[in-house]
Amino acid sequence: MTPIRDAWIWSALAVGVGLLTAIMDLHTDNLQYLVLFVGVQCTILGYARPTGAWRWGCLVAICIPLVYAFNCVVTLPDVHELGPVARLFLGPLVVFFKATHPVSPVDILGPLPAFVPALAGAYVGAGLSRLARAA
Repeated sequence: MTPIRDAWIWSALAVGVGLLTAIMDLHTDNLQYLVLFVGVQCTILGYARPTGAWRWGCLVAICIPLVYAFNCVVTLPDVHELGPVARLFLGPLVVFFKATHPVSPVDILGPLPAFVPALAGAYVGAGLSRLARAA
């Protein structure tokens, strides 16, 4: 596999983890599990690909404010308002990405501190990878 293709695959994986984190953030009020999830996932990504560890933390953490901005700009309908065919294909997306509470533009800045555990986890993983290679 070429290095460019490899980087795209890992970046897509990091964005997928970030979207999963954003969905968790939209549907839960428990911040401790969210911070733990972000830290552990970024540690795994940093361990797997230690070069450019900042990239994994940023890709995971930026998804949370982007999903909040999406909810602020786009008004998603209720699942019961969709037709039968649309409910089949779009229903899961609406359920996952629709916020349980109204989102205002001020709420977009709320998840920005998620960069701290994301970057810390990525660099811890990169450090552990370097320690494992040295041993």
